[in-house]
Parts: sequence; structure tokens; C-alpha cells
Amino acid sequence: MTAAESSSGVQFVIFKVADETYAVEIAETQEVLRYQAPRPIPHSPAHVLGVINLRGQIIPIVGLREKFSIESVAPGIETRIIVTRHNQRLVGVVCDSVEFVAIIPTSNIEENPEFAGKQNESSIRGVAHLGDDSVIFLLEISSLTADAAVQSASQ
Repeated sequence: MTAAESSSGVQFVIFKVADETYAVEIAETQEVLRYQAPRPIPHSPAHVLGVINLRGQIIPIVGLREKFSIESVAPGIETRIIVTRHNQRLVGVVCDSVEFVAIIPTSNIEENPEFAGKQNESSIRGVAHLGDDSVIFLLEISSLTADAAVQSASQ
């Protein structure tokens, strides 16, 4: 059982991108930052927005709107960068707003949805709900940030 898991469920950071609600395990989250414009990386994929300097460490930034082919908008006052950690690598993901941290009961989580499109199939690891009619898409950080990790390794 990991630090983010308990007998009642798994702890997630819940956030919004456009009208959809997404989540990433808190065990994969280092911190949440106010948005700061990343410096572009030449010849990177469109969803790799660039890099930021976080206390002396260069971190690649992935735009979730760009990754999921959602219309881009200018960053607002609620725009955040969620710094994620996977295999000792840090990658930031941009979201429209961070909503809250919640423990989602394991009985409310469905892993590997078969309805996900090819473009998103490796980025969405499952879906969940929190007692109401809402659906929360659970992100697979390792695949979501794979392109960014390659980009940062080549820097």
C-alpha cells in the first residue's frame, strides 16, 4: 500500500481542464505552482510548452489542453502547473484550475476504460466518481509526460 492509498481509497489531486475534471495521484505530485510562462523548446511536440526553472532545476511543461486537442486559451488567474514526479523525473502539467484533494474509494475507480480514443488511451488510466453524477478522468503520468521527459533528457 502506497502513501496515497488507505483502506478506504486513493488520494488524488482533482483539477479542471476546460469543462472536464481530471485527477492525478497525490503520490505522483510534488507541488502545485501558480502559472508561469515556460520557455519554448525548439522542435518539440505541440503539447510540450517549454521548460521552467524551479529552484535551479529545469522542468519540462506539458499543456493538457494541447495534449487532449482542446482549444487553447490564455492562462488565467486560476491556471496552475502541477509538478509531477515519475521515475525520479519532474514534469509540470498545466491545468485551468486545481479544485481540491480527495480520497476516492477504490470501489469508485474503474481502471483502463476501453472507450478512450487512440490519442488518449495511454494518458487516461481510468475513470472515477465521487458520489454524484460527475466523472473524473484519472491520468497516467508516465505516458502523459513521456514526450516531455525525452525532451528534457536531450537538453
